Amino acid sequence: MLQAAPIELSCSSSDTEKEQTRIRKLAPGVAVRKGAHLLKVTTATGVQSFKDQPPYDEPLDGLHHYFCDRKEGFILVKVEDGGLFTGKLVNEQTGAVIEGGESVYFSEDRRAYLASEQPDGMDGSVWKVYSANGKLSWSGYNFIRASDPNERYADLDTPTWMPNGELVANAACSSDPDRKWKVKLVKNRDQWDWAPRKKCPTPKSN
Repeated sequence: MLQAAPIELSCSSSDTEKEQTRIRKLAPGVAVRKGAHLLKVTTATGVQSFKDQPPYDEPLDGLHHYFCDRKEGFILVKVEDGGLFTGKLVNEQTGAVIEGGESVYFSEDRRAYLASEQPDGMDGSVWKVYSANGKLSWSGYNFIRASDPNERYADLDTPTWMPNGELVANAACSSDPDRKWKVKLVKNRDQWDWAPRKKCPTPKSN
């Protein structure tokens, strides 16, 4: 399979005027806002409808959809489901609607993607790795928990797909953010985890 650069689809604002600007720029005639609470996306196999659910005007309640991004035959629709900020990914060729996130980051060979979603009130994001057909392979956080589940061992950022399909990220000790290193998502005894682990200072108690 030909290798290409990784691609990222992401959501910016949920503002409806900015959404219309994105549609005109990225998906004219493909994504259409049919009234305030219905978004339609035309695919090669038909039209997919994304209908909001009330209450429409209550923050962190109801179900809301917004057109976000379009690249390489994929459309990202942002989904605000109560207090969860996530998304759906539409395959324009097959018409399939699969799980996404506020951002979706495809590997170079397009066999997998990383989705990031944000639960309201959570100091951090949920990261999920899916195969290209939308099957969940791994779910975790943009941080690593310490042996005490109420404590963090390290914070993660800048997830990156390597050409060989491995997912790497930058780690920094939660107790000493200046102590940084690279980690890789690896499988050990059927469990996925970030490695290697480095020694971080013990958090100072209050």
